[in-house]
Amino acid sequence: MDSINFFSIASQQNRWLSVRQSVLAQNVANANTPGYKALDVEPFEAVLNSTGIEMRKTQANHLSPTSGAGSDADTEESAKWQVVHSGNSVSLEEQMLKSGEVAGAYARNTSVLKTFHRMLLAASRG
Repeated sequence: MDSINFFSIASQQNRWLSVRQSVLAQNVANANTPGYKALDVEPFEAVLNSTGIEMRKTQANHLSPTSGAGSDADTEESAKWQVVHSGNSVSLEEQMLKSGEVAGAYARNTSVLKTFHRMLLAASRG
C-alpha cells in the first residue's frame, strides 16, 4: 500500500480553491461584457480521482465510499441560471454562492490541517 501524504493533498486542494476563486472573480469582473460565458473549473473530486488515490473499505463496518448518506448519486442538477439578451451567462448571485462555497471549503481544509498538525505535534511530544 502506497503512503498518502495528507499535507500534499490538502495543499493541492488549496491550490485548486485558489484557481477556482480566480475564475469566479473573472466571471464577476465580466458580468456586463456582452457575449461573455461564465467559466468554472473541473470539480476537485475529478482532479483527485485523476491522481489514482482511492478510498478503501478496511473493515466490514465501514461505509462504502460509493453509497450511503454521503452519496450524491441521486442528486440532480438544479435549473440553469439564465442567459441575458446580450449573450452574457454570468449570474452574480450564482458567482457569489460559488465564492461562498470556496471560502467555506478553504476554511474547512485549513481547520483540518491545523487539527492534524496539532495531533502530530502531540504525538511527537509523547
